[in-house]
Amino acid sequence: MIKKYSVLGSILCLLILTSLFFSCEKDDICVEGTITTPLLVIEFFDANNTSGEEVAKNVTKLWVEAVNPNTDDNGVIVDPIQLSPQTTNTVSIPLRTQDDSTQYRFISNYELDDMGGQLGNEDIITFNYTTREIFLSRACGYITNYTMNVSNGAVVTDDGNNWINPAFGIQVSEINIQNENVTHVKIYH
Repeated sequence: MIKKYSVLGSILCLLILTSLFFSCEKDDICVEGTITTPLLVIEFFDANNTSGEEVAKNVTKLWVEAVNPNTDDNGVIVDPIQLSPQTTNTVSIPLRTQDDSTQYRFISNYELDDMGGQLGNEDIITFNYTTREIFLSRACGYITNYTMNVSNGAVVTDDGNNWINPAFGIQVSEINIQNENVTHVKIYH
């Protein structure tokens, strides 16, 4: 008798699990690899290259940190992009989804002095754009794509000692930020 109930219980559990599995709809599961809100891809180039071709150039000890949009003080930092300074010619950064601009501090030759103060050459860049929310599914929700402003998509604040070359400066090479497979902004230094 107990064996009969155990077999019936197993069959009942199997039927319940099967019905639950087949009752899930495509919108109930957000699969791994689903597209997400893209990062802004920035590549650094040699401003002094005379060959006529663009040559990638590393920024030594690059430190990137977001500036708080809710204050006029450029010293208030929201979040660093990396854990330590990097020597690199490419960086990917997030843009704010609820605003139409994001400001970052790009510091070359970054290091801290004995008192914890920042050393290095700091340039502040403002990225200006419009946002567009795109609905993916109930499980995945929305993503945001961006369109950089044509006239002032990326602007460096002139501080008289910019490490970003003032003659070439910054070029927006792709105004539509829909994926991370292309360079969106080129910075010459």
